Amino acid sequence: MVVVLKVRQYGAFGVYRPDGEPIQLGAKHQALLALMITAEDGIRTRAFLEHTLWSFAQPEQAKASLRTALSTLRKHIGPSASTALVANRERVTLDLSMIEVEKDPSRGLFMEGFELPHEHVFAQWLGDMRAQSIAAAPAPVQDPPWAPRDRSRVILDELLPSIAVLPFVQRSPGSSTAPLGSILSEELSRQLSRSQAFSVTSYMASRQFSLEEVRPAEVSSVAGVSYLVSGSVFINGHDFIAQIDLHDAHREKVIWSREFRGALSDLLMGQCPALRDATSQIGQTVVGEAVRLVSFRPLSNLANHTLLMAAIVMMQSKHRDQFDKSNEILDTLMEREMHHPVVLTWAGIWHVMRVQKGLSEDRHKSTLMAENLANAALAQDPAFSLAHTLKGMIASYLTFDFDNAQYSYDKALQDNPNEALALLLKGATRAMQNHPDEGLRLTEAARKLTPLGPQRYYFDSLAASVSLAARDYDRAIELADLSLLENDSYPATLRTKAIALQMSGRSQEARDVVESLMKVTPDFSLSRYMQEHAAAFTPSGQDWASALREAGVPE
Repeated sequence: MVVVLKVRQYGAFGVYRPDGEPIQLGAKHQALLALMITAEDGIRTRAFLEHTLWSFAQPEQAKASLRTALSTLRKHIGPSASTALVANRERVTLDLSMIEVEKDPSRGLFMEGFELPHEHVFAQWLGDMRAQSIAAAPAPVQDPPWAPRDRSRVILDELLPSIAVLPFVQRSPGSSTAPLGSILSEELSRQLSRSQAFSVTSYMASRQFSLEEVRPAEVSSVAGVSYLVSGSVFINGHDFIAQIDLHDAHREKVIWSREFRGALSDLLMGQCPALRDATSQIGQTVVGEAVRLVSFRPLSNLANHTLLMAAIVMMQSKHRDQFDKSNEILDTLMEREMHHPVVLTWAGIWHVMRVQKGLSEDRHKSTLMAENLANAALAQDPAFSLAHTLKGMIASYLTFDFDNAQYSYDKALQDNPNEALALLLKGATRAMQNHPDEGLRLTEAARKLTPLGPQRYYFDSLAASVSLAARDYDRAIELADLSLLENDSYPATLRTKAIALQMSGRSQEARDVVESLMKVTPDFSLSRYMQEHAAAFTPSGQDWASALREAGVPE
C-alpha cells in the first residue's frame, strides 16, 4: 500500500507529506488525527470523537463541528491522503496501512507540549497516552537523593486508589459481536477519571482482561490496581441494563453490586446519568472503606491511598474530632512522603480550611503554615495544579489579594484544565472582583466536575456565594440549602444564606439562620466579618454586612 501521510506522535506532534514536507494543522485537526492514528484498526465512532473533542457543546453543535473538522482536515492533507479518511453516519475510519507513524518514545512524551484548552475529555485521553509513553520510554538516570523529585501527573496518581474497568459482557441474545459492552466499559472508565478520586488504568490496557478467564488477584498483580469494576449489559428496547460489580482486587471480594438502567442514546453520546450515578456510588463505597479502616486499624498499617482519601474526606467533616483526625492522618503521610507535592498540598489546604471553619486560634500562623506547604509542594513540582490552587486559596481567603489569586488559578488551569477546585475558586474570585456573570459560568462548570465524596458541600457553598454576588437570591438560597444538607454547620454557607434571606425580605428566616450561625461560631461579629472574611472586601461587602446586622449579628 502506498504511504500518503507521515505522522510523528512522540515529541512535538507533526504531520508530513510523503516527501517530508510539513503540513500545518490547527489544534483540533491535530487532536482529531491523533485520535484516529491511535484507534484500533483506525476506527472511531462519531459519538466518541464528538464527545472527546467537543465535550461542552450541545449534541447537534458537536455533530456539525465534527463534520466541518473532517472536511477541513481533508483539504489540508490533500486529495491523495484524504482517500485514507472515510466517514459514514456512525463511524470514521483511517486506513492505517496508508499512514506511516513514527513510534519512537525516546523522542519524548506523546504529543509533547500539546494541549487543547477547556476540552477536559481530550485532556484525560492525552494523559492516558502520555502515561503509556512514559512506561515505554527508557528508564531515566536516577537523581541524587537531595534533588527535588520530578512529579508528573502520572506519578501523582500513585496516591490515589487505583482502579481498572474490565470489558463488560454483553448478554443480549444473538449480539455476541456487538460493541455495547466495550462502549459501556470505556465510558465508565472516563467517568471514573473525571471524578478525580481514582488513578484509572486506561481502558486500552485493561480491556485485555476478563474475569471469566482470570482471577481478580491476577489482574491486580499485572495491572497494579486495588479495585476492579466488572459487569454485564443487555439491551431492552431503547435502553440498556447494566449489572456493575466493584471488587477489592487484593481480597478477591465483591464489595458493591448494583443494577443501572439508561438510554442507549445517552450512552453513545457520552452523557449517561446512569453511569454518573454508578461512578458516584463506586466512589462513595471506596471513600467509606477508607474512613472505616482508619477508624480501627493503626495508621502505620494502611496504604498511602487509603490514608489520603480518608484525610480528604474527614477534613470536610462538620465534626471537630474528624477534622483533627484528618491532620493526624496527614502527619503520618508526611512522615512517609515528606517531599510528595500531593501530601504537602493537602496539608496546606487543611490549614486554610481550619481558618474557614472558624477553628484556627492564630490566623496569621495558619496562613504562614499554608504558604510554606504550598511553596514546598511547588518546589517539588512547579506545575502541579492543586498546589497553585492552594496558593490561590490563600490569596483569596487569607490575605485577600484577589489579583494574585486569579494568577494562581490561571496557572493551575494551565497545567490541568480539569482542576475542579481551581475553576470553582476562580469563579468565586471573579465574583469578588465584581464579575459575577463570569463567576457563575466558572462555578457551574466546576460543580459539573465536582470530585466525589463530601467536598460537594464546599462547591455548593461557594456557588451560593457567587449567586449572592449576582443578586440571584433565590438561587443562592437553593445552593446554600444543598450545601447545608451535607454540612449544616459550615459558617460560610450559613452567612450566605442569612444574607440572601435578609436581602429577599425574609427577615425572620434570616434571623433563624443567624441563630444557627452564632451557635457554630459564638465569637462571630460584624467587626470580625469586616476584618477576616473575603466577602467584606468585595463591592457588595458593606451591603452584606448591613444585612447581617439586620439579621441579628452583633457588632
